[in-house]
Amino acid sequence: MADEKRRIIVREILFWKEHRMLPDHYCDYLLTLYTEGEEMPKDSVESMPPWPFVLMSQILAVCSIVISLFVLYFTELSFPLQMMILTIFVVCVLAAIIYFSKKEFFSPLLLVSAAVLLLIFTVEIQQFFLESDRYTLYALLFLHFLLWWGIGRKLRQLYLTISAYIGVFFLVIYIII
Repeated sequence: MADEKRRIIVREILFWKEHRMLPDHYCDYLLTLYTEGEEMPKDSVESMPPWPFVLMSQILAVCSIVISLFVLYFTELSFPLQMMILTIFVVCVLAAIIYFSKKEFFSPLLLVSAAVLLLIFTVEIQQFFLESDRYTLYALLFLHFLLWWGIGRKLRQLYLTISAYIGVFFLVIYIII
């Protein structure tokens, strides 16, 4: 575990040095300190995906939510076509999450967009098949918030855990009122 943390710190220092966030001699000092004078392993530099690719994945995440909402609420496409488009977006975002997790790079924006797209997808499916059944919608929303809470706890992402608590709070308020 300590070796993994040290590798992450070394990778961050290399990122700072590459993007000139700190002077080179500070970065060299920190690299020497954290690598204990040893030569830096090559995998710590190569495991980080190139920044244009990361930027494109972030744009994919935001655009997928915007386009999905546009397709669902502002077009006259048939329901199967809407769900096909939404499914493609969900799969693309989940594939990006899996790809970056294998590269040991975590993107919170991809995780949030996957959660929101999956929520939109399941709510639309529920609304299409069970239009007037409020209780299945409440159960579905509660299950999503429970999933968000579990993923937030597992990945130690506070924003996802807090979102789950806020979602359950507003769901309970809505049910009571």
